[in-house]
Amino acid sequence: MSSPFNIRPKFSTVAIRNLLARAAKKSGGPPPGTPGYQSSNITDTRYQVIKRILYETPKPELPPMTEEDIERHKTIERAWKLFMRNQREKRDAEMAAKYRMLDKANRELEKLPSRLFVQAQMGNKTTLFPKQMKVPTETPPLKGWNNDFKSS
Repeated sequence: MSSPFNIRPKFSTVAIRNLLARAAKKSGGPPPGTPGYQSSNITDTRYQVIKRILYETPKPELPPMTEEDIERHKTIERAWKLFMRNQREKRDAEMAAKYRMLDKANRELEKLPSRLFVQAQMGNKTTLFPKQMKVPTETPPLKGWNNDFKSS
């Protein structure tokens, strides 16, 4: 008794490849229902636009920089690095000041009875976020501007 899984295919792989190759030569592409087939009435050209922008856009050649341009470029880079360093140092100083104040407050709390110190360190475990906090968004509100607003 033969198994139903031992059915010999009607066409060989070579014959199917030949059929596909002849159909591709006639129509200019693979036949419908096969991978790579594209209908002639494609309305969404986003993929073609993306491909054109990514692969067909020539890269503009920059003109050579003169000694003056190079010096100007290096000066701007140094100024930017100096600005970023000052910003980082300012932020680090603020964080160090906050840490010192927190440490000072903890030392003051340690002088109180231990029960109060432990309660202060635990915080409020039931509320994770303020209930009235709004989520920051990058989009404007749906209502827009309130023209009838009057301050009280």
